[in-house]
Amino acid sequence: MPPAVVNTQTSSPSRRGGCTLGCLTVLLLLLLVVAGWFFVARPFLHDIAITQLDRAMSSAVNQISPLEVSVLPHVLMVNENTLTNMLVLNTAPSDPVQHPATKISQNGVRFEFQLYGSDCAITLLPQAQTGHLVATNVTVEGIIGLILSADDIQTLLNKHLADAQAR
Repeated sequence: MPPAVVNTQTSSPSRRGGCTLGCLTVLLLLLLVVAGWFFVARPFLHDIAITQLDRAMSSAVNQISPLEVSVLPHVLMVNENTLTNMLVLNTAPSDPVQHPATKISQNGVRFEFQLYGSDCAITLLPQAQTGHLVATNVTVEGIIGLILSADDIQTLLNKHLADAQAR
């Protein structure tokens, strides 16, 4: 029987070039993903979200029948159920936004919903400014904040609130 071969070398020399190249590759891929999000995916999703919200809010405003100013009461009361029903009626079962609900408190109005199964919310404080209702102190919670800012929502809400008041 031939003698057994004994390996006296305890470890092979490490290849620093391979480790550095691997780290640089991972860093480059990570940089491409982040750049792709900020320069391609986010602007694309932002435009889609703004368009869909604008369309839904326009539809809700167009459902308001024009009334004579003399017929309107000085104070118009709106409750949580009315706002929730308006949201539900203007979303399709296939929309990414599901289960909308409204909560009204002394701190303002809170719209809660699920976006692709993730809980989200938009809160605002309605105020009368120069005789017109406007949304102030808007905050955005959840994954919708990755696509839309509070300023985006506030601008869109105030545009449609002005349209609704004009009707």
